[in-house]
Amino acid sequence: MHDDNPLPQGELPLGLEVAPSRPVATGKRGVLLAFLANNHRQILAMGLAGACLLWGSWTTHKLLGLEQRVTTIRKVALADLVRDYVQGEARSGATPDQITAETGAYIKALNLAVARHAAQGEVLLLSNAVVAGDVPDITPQVRDEVYASLAKPQAGAAAPSAQSPAVQMRQFFDAKGADHGSGK
Repeated sequence: MHDDNPLPQGELPLGLEVAPSRPVATGKRGVLLAFLANNHRQILAMGLAGACLLWGSWTTHKLLGLEQRVTTIRKVALADLVRDYVQGEARSGATPDQITAETGAYIKALNLAVARHAAQGEVLLLSNAVVAGDVPDITPQVRDEVYASLAKPQAGAAAPSAQSPAVQMRQFFDAKGADHGSGK
């Protein structure tokens, strides 16, 4: 023994004691628990590395899928479609409540037709937004899709009390007097 070590063997400085050793595990379960307890950092690192590899492969798959996706640009004249429908409804002779309900159904069908095209990877532009270039117009196709699910408004005889806007304006000015208008 050396004299330069004043502590007896087995004692630690500062009053620390040696941790009691774990009992030796017996059996398969005990060996597994001992392995997990002694190597938990390595096991955690392997799990994180595996998760990173899985995430990387998923991300690569999604990015390559975006490269293969074909996007086409089309134009559609929504204002013309709605204007034509409203004019047809105005000539149909239907009651205002019927026109309101039918117009709401038309707008929903129009939105569904446009959404179907967008779901197929088409980018739809309003026709007046296309300044130059050769962009295919799908307005007739959208019109056909909408009218496939709805009845097209039929031009019927106008209601007997309904008058043309010109006649209504003339009656208005006759009743109120033309001097109320601007410029007179």
